[in-house]
Amino acid sequence: MNGPQEATKGSARPVAVAYAAAGQMAEQFQRARKTALPLSAVVARLRAGIVAADLWVLHEIDPQALLSRGGYAIRAARQIFFFHPRLMARLLEADPAALLEAPLKFAVLELADNTVEVRWFEPLGAFARYGNAALEAFGKELAVLCEEIAMRTLEPESSADAHV
Repeated sequence: MNGPQEATKGSARPVAVAYAAAGQMAEQFQRARKTALPLSAVVARLRAGIVAADLWVLHEIDPQALLSRGGYAIRAARQIFFFHPRLMARLLEADPAALLEAPLKFAVLELADNTVEVRWFEPLGAFARYGNAALEAFGKELAVLCEEIAMRTLEPESSADAHV
C-alpha cells in the first residue's frame, strides 16, 4: 500500500495528501451525508445543532492545521466531539466497559469536488455489540439523535444535498 511521501523536517513545501474513496465496509458502521454548504457553515450548523439537542460540544479538532504542522497539506477538515454528563451516567450504569464508545463524534471533510461530507459512527452497532439490552436501547436513542442533528443542520439549506 503506497501512502503519501514522508514529509521532511524543514521542507518549504508541504506534501499534498489526496483522499482515497471511502471504503465500502464503512457503510456497515458509519453514516454519511454530503452537502454543497462550505465547511465553515457545516461546522457552525453542527455545533448549533448539538447544542440545540441539549448536548455539549466537548472539543473540536482541526486535522488540516495539525497535518500542516507535520508538513502535510489536506483540504479543510474538522472533528467535533460531543456528549452530555446525563448520557455518560446512563452509559456507566449500563456497562462501564462501554466508556470507550463515548463521546460521539462528527467528522467533516471538504472533498475534491468542493462538496462537504459529514460522517459519524453508527451508535446502535457500537452499543449493541455489548450484548446488554440497556446499551442497545441507548445506542438506538443515540443513533436517532445523531441522524436528527445531521438532518436538521444539513438539509434545510439546500435541496442539492445528497444522502450517502
